[in-house]
Amino acid sequence: MKIGENTEFKLELKTIISIIVLTSTFMGMYYTLQGEIEEAKKLPPAEVKRLEYDLKREWMESHILNLEKDVKELKQEVKTIDKELHHGNKKR
Repeated sequence: MKIGENTEFKLELKTIISIIVLTSTFMGMYYTLQGEIEEAKKLPPAEVKRLEYDLKREWMESHILNLEKDVKELKQEVKTIDKELHHGNKKR
């Protein structure tokens, strides 16, 4: 490829308009984002309140207790099934 005085480069009007619109969109997004970042810098830092922490901890503890209960029930069911299987095999 050789670029010289006789080299032609053709762009349709539709392509030029698309490039301008795309560039304008990106510039608008950039400046909007920059404005939001500056606004966010002025806000006070988010604080985790004691109530939030306690509620989350309480939820986790109750969830763990429920899971432990479910595991115990499943263990009991497995023991029951195991006994049924062993007794069933002995009868045959």
